[in-house]
Amino acid sequence: HPRCAALRDAPPVALLGEALLHTASRPQAWPRWARGNGLEPAQLRLGQSFEHLYFLLEAALAGLGVAIAPQQLVADDLAAGRLLAPWGFVETEAKLALWVPVRRMDRRAEQLARWLTREVQG
Repeated sequence: HPRCAALRDAPPVALLGEALLHTASRPQAWPRWARGNGLEPAQLRLGQSFEHLYFLLEAALAGLGVAIAPQQLVADDLAAGRLLAPWGFVETEAKLALWVPVRRMDRRAEQLARWLTREVQG
């Protein structure tokens, strides 16, 4: 997408003119990013909102706007050149969690938890 190339070497202020895709589950993501980059959150132009991160990423891949996502979830798309992270990644206090009701805890849930842990740790 031509906008990706324009953002590649641009300073963070370049996002003030872009449609910023966001999710209902992380409404603080863009305001926190703005403050961390010396921008006022009120200056941001929020674009389309999505219920799930998966849909947000698909919209970004389709060129519908700019998104914030966890590095682990976009690593393959970055490596393949389908997505671009012009300002890198910043660690946050956000956590991934697997919730399994105690009454349903079994070996499969334990195996899934171990696998997820290995995948997230790289």
